[in-house]
Amino acid sequence: MADPLTGAMKLVGTCALGLEELLEAEVRGLGVETVSRQRAAVEFSGGWRQLLRANWRLRTANRVLVELASWRATDGDGLAEGARRAARGPLAALLHPDRSFAIAASSAGSELRDTRWVALRAKDGLVDGQRERWGKRSDVARQDPDLPLRLRLHGDRATLFLDASGERLDARGYRDAATEAPVRETLAAACVLASGWDGRGPVVDPMCGSATLLIEAASYALGRSPAALRREPFACERFPNFSPQLWAAVKEEDWRAPGPEVRLHGNDSDPRALAAARRNLERARLSAHATLTEGDAFAMTPPVGTGLVVVNPPYGERAEAQPGQWRALGDLLKRRFAGWRAAVLAGGEGLGKEIGLKPKRRWPVRNGPLEARILVFELY
Repeated sequence: MADPLTGAMKLVGTCALGLEELLEAEVRGLGVETVSRQRAAVEFSGGWRQLLRANWRLRTANRVLVELASWRATDGDGLAEGARRAARGPLAALLHPDRSFAIAASSAGSELRDTRWVALRAKDGLVDGQRERWGKRSDVARQDPDLPLRLRLHGDRATLFLDASGERLDARGYRDAATEAPVRETLAAACVLASGWDGRGPVVDPMCGSATLLIEAASYALGRSPAALRREPFACERFPNFSPQLWAAVKEEDWRAPGPEVRLHGNDSDPRALAAARRNLERARLSAHATLTEGDAFAMTPPVGTGLVVVNPPYGERAEAQPGQWRALGDLLKRRFAGWRAAVLAGGEGLGKEIGLKPKRRWPVRNGPLEARILVFELY
């Protein structure tokens, strides 16, 4: 019986809402043929090389999934029955009882809303199918399973996935220290990619916090894998048919490094934020590229040359002590950074409308539970 992890696979990169276009552009660089943009996801086809590249290269993805089976499920019995048929049929070789698994579920537009119950019914179906095919069943291992499974209910359709990433891809491994409201690494990378910056010239963040935006910009300019410092192995390293030789080859593939001499300039008024930034830059092996200063963001003097300004200003509760900050930021960009490109992650009630500059493009995104915009400016 064929293993579903051989030949062409249907792969899915998931992402935060609003990042689909950026993720699609990244996926197309993996050497894939079929790409389809979905809500908070990009679907594509490929073999093991593309699966490994996706985990190693994608900056804006949360996870890489392998689609295993899909069936109609309008109630609990239909959900369990579809899982049972899959486990005793096309997935039997993969779901061998010697391999432990765990299953997490999500639901959207379905009558089945209790995701814990959905996961339990799917698990029941899978182990029933295993018993019928093998005469025994897998152990369920909530921590570190051999096969981390994810079931998505969308309307009356159930789709079973194998999570090839394990720990989320935004767990880059460099952020030992964080400030009060750190931006997620994938969203920071999205700000850099959305800007259209070519990777050349200095990078400035006048409100740098723990330096996440600076680090993601440097990773792009230097052609570094976003997973290079990841602490946990990828889940796919335990899958059947995983090849350590292919994995090593994927890691050694050449990347375009447009800014090998990139310089990072971070500023913050909070010495605690700067201490966090220093620790994170050191762990990211970027201290030699970085200069940090303490002071007023709106009085910052830019370095020589032109490049990228990338900034996540305080908003919501963090902005209450800084009335008028958006106008001040607009004045800073307009007066001191002519010829630069800028990406501003804007949130709060006005979504950065008070900045006083016309953005080249607005990217609606989610910053955790908050609505936000990536505002891209070409400064003249």
